[in-house]
Order: sequence, then C-alpha cells, then structure tokens
Amino acid sequence: MKKIINSNYFYAFISLCCAIWLFVAVSSPGVGSTRDSNQSSTSTANTKATMTVPLQVQANTNDYYITGYPESVKITLEGPSALITATKNTQNFNVYLDLKGYETGQHRVQVKVSGLNNELTYTVKPKYVTVNIQKRKTKTFTVNAEFNKSFLAEGYQAGTASISPNTVTATGAASEVKKIDRVIVEAVLPKGIKSTFDQEVLVQALDKNGKTLSVTLDPQTVHVKIPISIPSKTVSINLKGKNTSSNNSYTFDSGTKSIKIYGSQSQLDDIGDSIDIPIDVSDVNSDTKKTINLADALGSKVSSTDPDTIDVQISVKSTSSSNSSNNTSTSTTNTDTSSTNSNDSSTTNNNNDGN
Repeated sequence: MKKIINSNYFYAFISLCCAIWLFVAVSSPGVGSTRDSNQSSTSTANTKATMTVPLQVQANTNDYYITGYPESVKITLEGPSALITATKNTQNFNVYLDLKGYETGQHRVQVKVSGLNNELTYTVKPKYVTVNIQKRKTKTFTVNAEFNKSFLAEGYQAGTASISPNTVTATGAASEVKKIDRVIVEAVLPKGIKSTFDQEVLVQALDKNGKTLSVTLDPQTVHVKIPISIPSKTVSINLKGKNTSSNNSYTFDSGTKSIKIYGSQSQLDDIGDSIDIPIDVSDVNSDTKKTINLADALGSKVSSTDPDTIDVQISVKSTSSSNSSNNTSTSTTNTDTSSTNSNDSSTTNNNNDGN
C-alpha cells in the first residue's frame, strides 16, 4: 500500500480528479450564483421615465417681478432601472431658471437641471422658455362688488354689499400695477334669488377696458354679503263686493283689519294707506263665510301679503221683497186717492143739483 501511495501514478490520478472537480464547479454555478447574476443584470439594464416637475426660478424676486415661464416642465430620465426608480420616488433634483444677473426686459432662458446622479441622462421639454423681467411694485386697492340685478326675484331689491376684507394688495410688474383701474368681486347671483347672498368670491384686477391684469392679489378671495329683500308696508283693508246681484245687498266683515303688503317700491307708492280687497259674491245667495286668497284677489298690485288669506263674513239681504212692499204701498195710496176723487165728484154733482 505504501508503494502505491508513493508512486507517481497515484499522484497523477489525484491531480486528474481535482482538475475534473474544478472544471465542473466552474462550469455549473449554483442557484445562488444565478440569482446574483440576474440581479446584477437587472440593476445595469437601462430604462426611461418621464415626469412632470415644478420649474423653480432663481432671481431677486424682492425687486423684480417675473412672468412668462410655465409652472412645470417635463423631464425624461434614462439610466439604470434601479436608479430611475429611486430618482422618481425621491425627486431629489432641481429643475430651474437661473435669472441672476439678467436686466429688465424679455429674455430667452435655458432650463437647467441639478442634483441628478451622473449615471443618468435627461432631456427637458421645453428646453428654453421666454421670461419677462420687470421692476416689482405693490399697491393697495379697495374692493367693490358687482352683480346683475336682473337676477333678483320680481319686486326684490339689493342693499349695500359688505366685503371682508374690503382691501387687497396687488403685486406685479410696475407697468401692470399702473394699469389697474379697479379691483372687483363679481358676485354671480342665482336667478330669482329672494334671500341674502353670502359667499367667498374671487377678486379681479381690471384695467379701464375691463380686461383682467396679470398681477398677484392678496388675498385672492374675499367674503361678500349682499342683503336682498322686498319693500313692504302695512295698510288697512277695504272689503268691496265683486259680481254682485241687483236683487241683493251685501255687507262684509273680517277680524283682519290691516295687512302687510310686499312689492316693488313703485307698487307700494301706487297704494295709499289702505287697499281694496274685492270679494267675489257671484255664488253667494245667503249669509256665508269665505276664506279669501289675497294673492288671487289683488293680482299684480303687490308681490305678496302677510297674511296670505283672510276670513270674511258675508251677510246677504234681498232687495226684491222691499221693492214689492213699496209697490203695494203705492197702489194703496192710489186707491185712496181715487176714493177721494169720487167723493169730490159727488159733492160737485150735489152742488150742481142744488143749483
């Protein structure tokens, strides 16, 4: 046995086995090696992603007012997939305009990007933007309310609008602020509105032609309250028969002696201290009680009343029986007159006979 171990053939055999084992190990990687290889391949594979990001401005905004640039731009990134995913999630980079050193006026400026990993490439859309740099100015203005009165319900009127706060500051290019003719809130009333308008409304700065100007208003909205009501007054009522019969006489009585009437100011001006209430008696032949709807009775004279209805007691007296009695009395009188005339005639005749 010792001879075999010490022989050259034995060492040659051992060397051959080791060589075969090493060859197999290198040529057939394990499961773990496959996973590591796949991960490495995935992390190095390139991909693209497009994002919309805010466009920042680097400038002296205390002294200058800058307009014309978009609020955001699109950036397309290309690079390793894992790096793209991390960049999308964190967005730890900046897209900006460097306006430091620019004078007032209009300028075409390149959009710049900073903070991206060196392994990433990018394209920005738009690549250039045009900006307008002007001297900055701030001025305070009083806010006025405007609204369409034709949207009020018939007979209703609007009182003085209250606005809170009633002043705003306008900031912008000095040339734009100088154009401001008035600052308003345009209250959009619902059609046929009958109650107070109470809402937050957007503030607008307008020039003398009514065009909206490009300035920043602070605050951007204000609270607007417009009282809406209908004029009213209290009047006494006069109950008048309508569609009466010549054969009857009517008397009216109601526990309600006065009512409150509502309408436009011109309607109320046409009515004095009292108002006639027509009572339809076309279907009344005896004493009865009726509930009168004042809106129907008064028609277009007023918009509404308080109360809406009144109860009226109607007393009916026939005039035909009175006429019959008068006619009978007249006939009796005529008969008596005839008798008197007969006596006078007899007396005359007797006197003639005597002669």
